[in-house]
Amino acid sequence: MKTTIKLFTLLLVLGLVSCKDTKKEEETKIMIEQIETIEKEVDSISNSIDKEAKELEDALNELDN
Repeated sequence: MKTTIKLFTLLLVLGLVSCKDTKKEEETKIMIEQIETIEKEVDSISNSIDKEAKELEDALNELDN
């Protein structure tokens, strides 16, 4: 009987610990996805700014000529 209680307690503790790790992994995945989304937005904005800067330079060059 004591052995059964010990095994049950051990399984319960292992189950709780493994669930805790899963939550941390899920939180980490969510954070990584958010960071990747922000990086994509920054790249998009950067490309847009570069494109507009090139258009302005071309317009200024046309005015100079």
